[in-house]
Parts: sequence; structure tokens; C-alpha cells
Amino acid sequence: MDNQKKYRLTTRQSELAVRIVGNSQADLFANSAYALFDVMTEIEKIEIKDRLPLEVEGMDRDDLLVNWMRELLYLYQGSGYLLKEFQIREVKDTIVKAEVCGEKIDPDRHEIKQEISAVAYHQSRMAKTGNQWTAQLIFEV
Repeated sequence: MDNQKKYRLTTRQSELAVRIVGNSQADLFANSAYALFDVMTEIEKIEIKDRLPLEVEGMDRDDLLVNWMRELLYLYQGSGYLLKEFQIREVKDTIVKAEVCGEKIDPDRHEIKQEISAVAYHQSRMAKTGNQWTAQLIFEV
């Protein structure tokens, strides 16, 4: 799936609305994570040097997706990780288990194009329509 089909951006004042699609719930979670880091930096410059296990819980699907994105953003903000591959091992309505891959930021190779300060819960949602999963996320900039 090329970048145009994984997600679409709409810019509002201090927010980016991101619409993500996936062929499965796992694909949707991986594409959402990809969109976050692709918006922030040139994702092709990220090398896979570290593989981190990640397990995230939520009260329902929408809460789980927002918590997943917040956890990924925390890995960047708190530990300096830029990620580019997301292997979803298991996803249910209230839990996702994955391995995320990338490296710590290297200022000589990585430029942050867009800082994301938070992933907002308002207006964030996911749904299954026919055979496709869709989600909308709000990135606060």
C-alpha cells in the first residue's frame, strides 16, 4: 500500500486530522503508527536498529487506538525513538500487542518536519465499513 492510500491529512489551526485506512484492524493500527512518524520526519531515513515489544490497553476500540498512538508518541518524546515498522501480533477491542522497530533520533540524519505534541481523544474514532477499517485521529501540533 503506498503512502497516499495509508492515510490522508487535513490541517486545522493547531491540529492535523488524519484519516487512516487498513484492510484489517491490525493493518489499521500499523498504518496509523506509520502516519504519525511519516508526518513527523522523513521515514525512509529511519533505520531499524531497535525492536521494542509494546502492549497497550484501552476501554474500547477508539480508546485503544488513541492509547496506542499516545504510547508511540511517548516513545519519541520520552526516549527519542523514531519508528518505521509496526508488526501487530494481536489486536482485540481492548488490547494490542506489537513489535515496533526503528532507532533513536540522530540529529545528523533525521530532521523533524512537524512536531506532534499530543494525540487528542476528541473526534478520534475507528470503524469497519464493509471489508475495510477506517480511523480518524487528531494530532495536536
